[in-house]
Amino acid sequence: MISKTLALALAGATLLAACSGQQSATTNTDTLADNGVSLRNLADTDVAVPKPEQLTVKGRLIPTPSDPTSRHFLLRERKAASGTIIAILRQEHDGKVAYARTETDCANRLFHVLGVGPNRALVETNIAHDGPLRPIKGLPLREELATYVCAASGTPLAKG
Repeated sequence: MISKTLALALAGATLLAACSGQQSATTNTDTLADNGVSLRNLADTDVAVPKPEQLTVKGRLIPTPSDPTSRHFLLRERKAASGTIIAILRQEHDGKVAYARTETDCANRLFHVLGVGPNRALVETNIAHDGPLRPIKGLPLREELATYVCAASGTPLAKG
């Protein structure tokens, strides 16, 4: 009983720490200044690893005209109980790869990063603390990714 109480207290404290404090402001470069979560430059961070010669999952190439130097791939998407779409994305840039787990609210044009990692397994458990779902207006890369993810899930992105 004591270990269960301790586990619940630890989970509550972790949740409180993750939810408290100021949220980072976004800029028009698809980056978050305070916490470093940037889908545009993810493969340039310490999260990235050298690209292996053979990737297990090829993924579907996402057209990203706003980021012509990188290649972004949709590896999988699923609908969450809340109706949002959870997607696993891979960015390839300059011989490196990095992965992101994102959430998209297609009906309300909202998007955020849930986790980042050097491989698909770790991205499922990593927490990026990107903040709450936010509008994608003025963030071209996030809008391109959201458009593709929503279309792939059968729930087109609402008109802006």
